[in-house]
Amino acid sequence: MVLTFEQIKEIWEKELWPNRESPIETHSAMTWPLTNTVPYDMEIFEYVPIFYAIEKDDKIVGVNSGHRTEDKGFRSRGLWVHPDYRKQGVGNLLLKIMCEEAYNRDCEWIWSIPRKSALNTYKKLGFKTVGDFFDEGMEYGPNIYVYKDLD
Repeated sequence: MVLTFEQIKEIWEKELWPNRESPIETHSAMTWPLTNTVPYDMEIFEYVPIFYAIEKDDKIVGVNSGHRTEDKGFRSRGLWVHPDYRKQGVGNLLLKIMCEEAYNRDCEWIWSIPRKSALNTYKKLGFKTVGDFFDEGMEYGPNIYVYKDLD
């Protein structure tokens, strides 16, 4: 199901990024470091984001969002699955939906910056890592860059 930003923000604030210091916004201005020379680009906010949820028994058990970050690149952002529903395919389904969304928006690849604890979910769907884990600039790390070409 599609959510509004306000709906997903409430879940992100309570579950994914509790006590976050930086503001939670509809998008992230972070750019993909392999194709951009600047780490942040405010023009990303011109692209339309999408917010998805998986619901079971009238309860939201997982969320994710996505938005274009450049002409052919798309970012998956804010993947969260309720602890009681982890390792049951919810995260995989949300990432598959986001890959389809990116493809339908004529993007050629999708990227993200998952936490170490979530990396296997991305790898199962064919995402490849770039570089090493890092904490710098991240409030909830360690994180690593991942990407997947969309066929």
